[in-house]
Amino acid sequence: MASRKTSELSIDGRTVTVSNLDKVLYPSGFTKGQVIDYYVRVAEYVLPHLAGRPVTLKRYPNGVNAKHFYEKDAPAYTPPWVRTFPVPRRSGESDINYVVVDDLASLVWSANTASLELHPFLHRVPEITTPTALVFDLDPGEGASVLTCAEVAFLLKAKLESSGLQSFAKVSGSKGMQVYVPLNTKITYAETQPFAHSLAEQLEREHPGLIVSAMAKALRTGKVFIDWSQNADFKTTVGVYSLRAKRSAPYVSMPLGWDELRAALDAQDGAPLDFEPEAALERLRKIGDLFEPVLTLKQHLTRKTGHSTASPKLVTREKAARVSLADLPAAPLRFLEPMRAELVANLPEGARWQHEIKFDGYRALALKKNGEVTLLSRNNRVLNRRFPKIATALSALDAETMIDGEIVALDRQGRPSFNLLQNYQRSEHPVYYYVFDLLALRGKSLLHFTLRQRREILEQSGIGRIGDPIRISEALHASANELVRAAREQKLEGLVAKRLDSIYQPGAKGGAWVKFKVNRSQELVIGGYIPGKLHFDSLLVGYYESRKLMFNAKVKNGFVPRARQELYKHFQALETPRCPFANLPEPKNARRGDGLTAEVMKKCRWLKPVLVAQIEFTEWTTANHLRHSRFGGLRDDKDPHEVVRESAA
Repeated sequence: MASRKTSELSIDGRTVTVSNLDKVLYPSGFTKGQVIDYYVRVAEYVLPHLAGRPVTLKRYPNGVNAKHFYEKDAPAYTPPWVRTFPVPRRSGESDINYVVVDDLASLVWSANTASLELHPFLHRVPEITTPTALVFDLDPGEGASVLTCAEVAFLLKAKLESSGLQSFAKVSGSKGMQVYVPLNTKITYAETQPFAHSLAEQLEREHPGLIVSAMAKALRTGKVFIDWSQNADFKTTVGVYSLRAKRSAPYVSMPLGWDELRAALDAQDGAPLDFEPEAALERLRKIGDLFEPVLTLKQHLTRKTGHSTASPKLVTREKAARVSLADLPAAPLRFLEPMRAELVANLPEGARWQHEIKFDGYRALALKKNGEVTLLSRNNRVLNRRFPKIATALSALDAETMIDGEIVALDRQGRPSFNLLQNYQRSEHPVYYYVFDLLALRGKSLLHFTLRQRREILEQSGIGRIGDPIRISEALHASANELVRAAREQKLEGLVAKRLDSIYQPGAKGGAWVKFKVNRSQELVIGGYIPGKLHFDSLLVGYYESRKLMFNAKVKNGFVPRARQELYKHFQALETPRCPFANLPEPKNARRGDGLTAEVMKKCRWLKPVLVAQIEFTEWTTANHLRHSRFGGLRDDKDPHEVVRESAA
């Protein structure tokens, strides 16, 4: 058992308390004391790369095989001598006080918290919108390796050199690599991210069998994803010389010379690209810091490879000018009910269809009219205050433009999560607006253009170059079976297929767009609840059938205490003495467990049927009930009278 004995170290006149030094954090036997020892010995090399940069601490208090968490806010027990810097939250609430690891004492304190990995930003405080470098994070998909990443790294290097830019490579210490382009000049993320995105897209076009630039993991099999999105003011990348917690033993994120990388690639031997702590320290003693130029080398992004450094607004105007809009009708720049997808049992495929990820978020139209951007839900509610970062970013749209898309929160694995979107103001999970259609451009309507034409104009418009949090919903290029398999593996909600020859039909649900669900869910209306110890024991939900609300499930699972409290607050103003369900009471044998008989109904509290919930489940029974139902979140973007049972065509 690990000792709980504490010790005090005197470092540069400061007292640093360390504890549990013999606690094993890696299955190989590597202890917390060895983690601290490594960071002390590597300090002279790592601290210059951390100085002035806020870091996200990735903590493993019980070792790499136990639960870990990211800590952005400096914990309450942070010593007063550890520097922190306030950064505004994306949600607009109180600032995040990031730790800034400027000195050895702070580095040792961080290591003692079991922060095995250090993830700094690309900027230094206080200039939090000015990245000092551009980074390309190379992530190999299934069937690819670090050597595949090396091949892509050389392609990146060649492209960058054609623009007169030097680049520096490092292995991640896990399975991928990063390529850094030092800048150290006055530039913003609004310029670096579009540059990185454009270069990644260009390489994908030139090497489609090797490279993918889209976020969807379903596209990555046998390829390398060039993650250009790391160039954002809210993104961190694992720091050079940081330990990693990905394997049973610690490995180090280590710089490489291009000649070393070429030798490993020529030999098809990835072993020289792995560095355990002692090997990393010995290498540093012999050859020094290969990443030192990243700290000082000044470079400017240029137009030599066709990657404009103009603002997103200028890019939009230049690209859109190529599209002839003169003969098109004027656009009705007002709310339109979004086009809908019909549920199907099998995902269609073939040259007529375009496939995309089915996002689990809020459908939203964005209109820019008379210089003002309005973000509208599918039931015509204004979302600007709820998602101010997205509304602000969309100010880069051309005048008199309307787009269709989905507001999505992503979890740590990059998967859309409706639950995180519900609670995004209390979390630091990023929220994005994925654009999948262009309905009007510069005052002209595109509704009668085919999807293929609208997507081509969308690509030309430059909207995708606005940068995060605005993204384009990428088309997926694989067979239906491969896409479904990948969606299941990645635990996505599902997939959407759209006929490329379809026009945009507001509010229509006729089969031109279809959706295939991997994880089953259904929007249902809350009509009551059964009281319990924590406000309620279960929700009573149903759907409309011929204007009658039909009860179909008692939902007991999926509630955290905060969700229970918030739901119960809603209930107080909605209670009614009348049962809103047309098919109650039930007979005793109506379902597994207790049916909602007349006797059981005496325990129920009834609600006006105005709240819509997303409910996950395993299957429908033959009696139209849900099996193993679970609460996913409230949907305030759905009219309860539109809630019907969804059935696959």
